[in-house]
Amino acid sequence: MPRRCFAARILLISPFHRLLLFKIHYKTGALAGRSYWATPGGKLRVGETFEEAAIRELLEETGIAVEDVGLSLARKEFPWQLSDGEHVLAVENYYIVRALEEQCSSESWTPQEHEAVSEIRWWSQNELATSREVILPIDLPILFARGLHM
Repeated sequence: MPRRCFAARILLISPFHRLLLFKIHYKTGALAGRSYWATPGGKLRVGETFEEAAIRELLEETGIAVEDVGLSLARKEFPWQLSDGEHVLAVENYYIVRALEEQCSSESWTPQEHEAVSEIRWWSQNELATSREVILPIDLPILFARGLHM
């Protein structure tokens, strides 16, 4: 059984009902050449709750500070390969956060994030549903639709 890798993911929704996604493109390592779109978020630190990680990751990856992310919209468990080649069981909780404007700061990004993130984009519900690009998780359009009505 592979080790579990816990992460918090954020569905950041703008006042214009658009969702922020990052295009991840690996240039080196085991995932070299792989690209996909994903929500902000990342791994839990030791002793951190999913909610605490969501708040921290949102600030680090977008510059947006919130005190609370509420209850988890969804929990997903799936096999995943890390950039170093290790195969893990990813365990992710998804949270809805409403942005006051369509902004995103990369000031607090790690060197790895600067290297891996090739594009930042706010997506409409229709754009997300009709895109032919790889967007993860595969049911993100459904999660986004649920989040818009919360």
